[in-house]
Amino acid sequence: MNVTQITEWIAAGEWTAVESAWLAAVEQEKELPAEQVSQVLEALAAAKREDLAETLAWTLLADRSESAEPEAALVLAQAAALIVPAAVEVRNQIRELYRQLHAGRDEIEPLLAASGLVGNQSPRRAFRTLDVCLALKQGDYLANRFDHRVIRIDRFEPIMSEFHVRDEDGRPLTLEPKALADEFQPVEEHDFRVLSRRGQEEVAKALQDDPANVLIGMCLSRDGRIDSTEIKDLLVPDFLPADKWSGWWNRARTAAKRCEQLTLEGRNPILVVHHPGGRTLEEEMAERIASARTPTEHLAALRDYVRETRVRQLQVDSAIAGQIVSSLADQARSFLHKRPADALAAALAVQEAAGLGLTAPADAPTPLQVLDRILNRPQALARLDDPTLWEPALDALVQREDPQADLEALLYLAQADQLDAVVARLKAAGGESAIQAAADKAVAEPADNLELSLWLWQAQPETLASQPPKLELLSRLLKALQDIEHNWEIPQSHKKTSQRRIRAALSARDYASYRQAVSEMSEAVAGIMKGRIERAEGLAETVRDEMLGVLREKYFSLFAKARISPWLDETALWTTEKAFHRRQDELKELTEVKMLANAKAIGAAAELGDLSENSEFKYALEQRDILRGQAAKMMDELAKARVILRENVPADSVGIGSKVTLRRVDDHQEVEMSFLGPWDSDLSARVYSYQTPLAQSMMGKRVGDEVSLKVDGGEDRTYRIEKVDSAL
Repeated sequence: MNVTQITEWIAAGEWTAVESAWLAAVEQEKELPAEQVSQVLEALAAAKREDLAETLAWTLLADRSESAEPEAALVLAQAAALIVPAAVEVRNQIRELYRQLHAGRDEIEPLLAASGLVGNQSPRRAFRTLDVCLALKQGDYLANRFDHRVIRIDRFEPIMSEFHVRDEDGRPLTLEPKALADEFQPVEEHDFRVLSRRGQEEVAKALQDDPANVLIGMCLSRDGRIDSTEIKDLLVPDFLPADKWSGWWNRARTAAKRCEQLTLEGRNPILVVHHPGGRTLEEEMAERIASARTPTEHLAALRDYVRETRVRQLQVDSAIAGQIVSSLADQARSFLHKRPADALAAALAVQEAAGLGLTAPADAPTPLQVLDRILNRPQALARLDDPTLWEPALDALVQREDPQADLEALLYLAQADQLDAVVARLKAAGGESAIQAAADKAVAEPADNLELSLWLWQAQPETLASQPPKLELLSRLLKALQDIEHNWEIPQSHKKTSQRRIRAALSARDYASYRQAVSEMSEAVAGIMKGRIERAEGLAETVRDEMLGVLREKYFSLFAKARISPWLDETALWTTEKAFHRRQDELKELTEVKMLANAKAIGAAAELGDLSENSEFKYALEQRDILRGQAAKMMDELAKARVILRENVPADSVGIGSKVTLRRVDDHQEVEMSFLGPWDSDLSARVYSYQTPLAQSMMGKRVGDEVSLKVDGGEDRTYRIEKVDSAL
């Protein structure tokens, strides 16, 4: 039936054409879809031609009641009744179809009467009453649509036209058909709403024996899908202790991944989706395979697919696997010139697929062929984003006639955890001297060769002929932390990554290399190293505390010294909050304005050519060094800075933050002076840095003490302390 054409005729009011087309469809099309019937009848109702809609519906039903199976005829009749609910003949025909379908059942007539089908009841409600009630049998469960209460069917009483049921506590109840269908919906026996009413022991057994089936039951109780947060709320603490949740959820997820009727989607929370008919592994993988874009994504999909076929004891579908391998072969060819690293990854993936027993296209390039056509081979290997491809990539590289130069270049490009593989192959190629040279360079310039430095830190003693001691490497790594933090040309994101990698190396294997370095220290060296660790920027608090803890185990005396007075503590620089923020602003001005302008000046001077005779270039470089020195000094000071708080200013003696009133002994003249930080100093207002000799001579003095001072450049005079207040 041409629904589009018929609805256009309806809109134009061409009723004869509409009737002719409908009758032709009734006669010629044995299986008219209910959706098309509804569309035409809805269009007629919208055009205020319910009379014609009723006539056409009856014409269709009269034909189908004789020529079609009752089930098919009932579907069409119900669709029509929903559009023309007042059509008495249509309702009568539906009643007859129900009688045909349920002939011989005692409950059919009472249920037809109770449903109100032939009456004023809305068709939708009447259909629901009949369909729900006629499908029930003794022992079936139903769940309340609103509060999830569960009942169980005992029997239907035709004379009284009512259902006898039992609630979840076993108490008998009676419900008339319409109320039952309105409030309850049939549920399967393993629906969690049913399972949860059977008691804790039975639920606990199901959780232990078949977590996938429990998840299916939960999905059934939530319209086919439920997330991990809702699952936890259902189970904890009623059926599962809180401390057992993580273990059970891990088992349940594993079971869900192996269940054809369940899929897991998203994360935090994970969504569990039920597929009643089940899904094949190929259907589960289809979307992921279709969305894969890079060689790494294609290879990950292939690995997961093959692994799942083994777990589920299935045969690999050659069409699915072949689709992935063909895509990888295409990428190995097409990416060669513009994306060499991806081309290499694709070729390595095809090689891996062949190793899994899959057939690769005959013209797929091998990794060696790809490497032969790449200009910068070390760079391509270094950019492989799948670490599992690193070893086969190196194996392909050493198949070339002279791989040594490429392997030497990789010493400076590879990650620390990849360098063992590079070094092993370079040794086999006779490149020991290049390895030693790279190690020496890493020791000399650790920040510029960080991955090499991290590799050396974790390397075994026999790795190199001349290997620096762990103590020296520790010193170099701490220096690298400082250099990286103070180098304003390094992006902040790269700084954080480098600092994180250094911390990970220091703490690796329960600080094994660091413990070896500590064993090489004398107490004097340990004292110096203690200060460096305490001041090291980029060390997380946890790592710093652990490192100091290892030192404390061997050199406890370094941590048991007497408390130092604040004004003598060289590890702290005291300042007011206002001066601290002002100093931060000065550093920001230096790094973000002056150093940026200097970088531009260096670039502009370099463009003038002949750098050996370029005075502007040399001057700009000198300025860069000066600015870097200033920035490093300011950063060191800010790292040590501590804000003076009012509550920490001593009330009974002179200290940092004090305002002191003194009286000259010989002529009783009063003088006020304040002692703050070096960034707060203001001689005109007699505000002195606590670090000055004058301030140091006053620290710790009390009211009544006499001191000899040289004030405002005058001679030494004797003063008595009259009062001590806070300068804040």
